Amino acid sequence: MHKDWNAQFSNWTTPKAATDLLVAFYTKNILSKSSFDFLLKTMIETSTGKNRIKGQLPEATIVAHKTGSSGTNDEGITAAANDIGIITLPNGKHLALSVFVTNSKENDESNEKIISDIAKVTWDYFVTQTK
Repeated sequence: MHKDWNAQFSNWTTPKAATDLLVAFYTKNILSKSSFDFLLKTMIETSTGKNRIKGQLPEATIVAHKTGSSGTNDEGITAAANDIGIITLPNGKHLALSVFVTNSKENDESNEKIISDIAKVTWDYFVTQTK
């Protein structure tokens, strides 16, 4: 997809649909136990996106996530800087979060900070609500 800028637009979803998929994956037993365990472990151990959802959360926070990135075109537009994930809260409960930054003229660092800011505000809200 990085060879043809327009190819990425045939492979898309919405943040709500991505979050719905995360919830179904985590709560509805849509995969076999071995497939679920493999995918969850892979998402927890992923090394990409350390400055996205995980960026401002406490270091020991478990985040099972998947990033997506489009690269930047010649006009300086990044079509997609995304991260979707399941965050484990301190009380053991989970929340699903999908953040898509689209058609941004910001640099990668700024796009990732937008994602981490949203994740941090969400974290703070749920941690406060569950005390």
